Amino acid sequence: MASRQNWATLLRHTIRTENGPGWQLRGREIGGVEKTQVTYQFQDGLGKKNPRSSVFIPYDWSSRNQSKIITAVAELKRLLTEGNVTSLREAEDLRIGSDVESKTDNSENHKGWKFIADEFVKSRGNRKESTLTDLRTRLRRALETIGRSPKPRNWKELLTQYSKDHFAKCPEGGEGRKRQLVDVIAFLRFAVEEKGAPDRFLPPSSDSRKMKELKRLLIGKSQQKSLTVPLKGDQLEGLLESLKKNNKHSLYLAVGLVALYGLRPSELAVLEVRDSNLFVGHVKNNENSIGISKPPQKVQAIDLASLPGEGARLVALYESGKVQLPLAVRNAIKKAKETGEFKQVGQALRQLLKRDPYWKLLAKQNGLKVYSLRHSYAWRSHIESKNPYSLRATAALMRHDLKTHCKHYGGWMEDQELIAAGERFRAGQVKA
Repeated sequence: MASRQNWATLLRHTIRTENGPGWQLRGREIGGVEKTQVTYQFQDGLGKKNPRSSVFIPYDWSSRNQSKIITAVAELKRLLTEGNVTSLREAEDLRIGSDVESKTDNSENHKGWKFIADEFVKSRGNRKESTLTDLRTRLRRALETIGRSPKPRNWKELLTQYSKDHFAKCPEGGEGRKRQLVDVIAFLRFAVEEKGAPDRFLPPSSDSRKMKELKRLLIGKSQQKSLTVPLKGDQLEGLLESLKKNNKHSLYLAVGLVALYGLRPSELAVLEVRDSNLFVGHVKNNENSIGISKPPQKVQAIDLASLPGEGARLVALYESGKVQLPLAVRNAIKKAKETGEFKQVGQALRQLLKRDPYWKLLAKQNGLKVYSLRHSYAWRSHIESKNPYSLRATAALMRHDLKTHCKHYGGWMEDQELIAAGERFRAGQVKA
């Protein structure tokens, strides 16, 4: 008994010496085990009327736990003075990372992080399924971070730890990191403002200095993004010849329509023919276009010089049904119309091209992608004619704005235009 009193007395003395007056410790038996209770009497100058606050910390009242108890009390004191809390219970919640999972009342606000995550997904039910799939993945990762040990104690620690846990495969400065942070931040705001999660998890506004600095740190510097290489006219001609020679008529039709009309590969799912003209429906959805219906747009072919009228011929062939799009593409189109997810149509075309020996070699030698077919349209419109289309005209034909057009095609266009300008200058030079 004396030994027990000696260590407890020494412990209390250490606590008072390191943390000042007002701190009390004792062991209380709960369920047959002595637990450590910490009490603090606030130093408000009211003598015995000073308010008290008590909390149990998760260490048995034992000499073996002296160092843990000393460390815990020091941290509780720091949180009381710096953490904007008014009780030891709140300070202990912060110290051990307790969150809404530990709440004992049964109200909707306190059913836990998993419940809040499910409610957050429901609140965004108007998003397309692929967006919701990405959101669910990010929330699952956020829950993993919240549940790790040691637990994040506030919004900043959570976002910082999330980045350490899940950004390894995301390039610095990339959209992947940005989108993940945006979703997790929105989730935290929803959790605090709508579902009663602790205020310490409420992120500041996006334009606050704290948030900007943290985002800059976690996202990192963006790397120079390489432009998609366009398929040149002679390369497209060779590809079409190879497909025709090997009787791949369905793949010829798909490749020809995408390249000659500048289609997004997924737009193969929304084609219609009116009076021999090709019209393209809407497949590209983002935050600004949810719920907005857009009419089909008329598109115009830019044929190869060696294949005049080929675009019109392919449209007539497509309308007649004599040659259909590849079976894999048609199956993807069927699923896309059921789910509203059109990305799979482009993926089906990409897989078919990857199996074609001619494309395989062409892509390997020139760094081509399936989107190089669409980019070939812009290349031909600006580069492969003595009378090129204007930037604005081609942007309109490709169904995007001028800013987007310059962003994706301006780099290689500028190089070619500078070369051509230099040649024109030299041709017109006058000797001094």
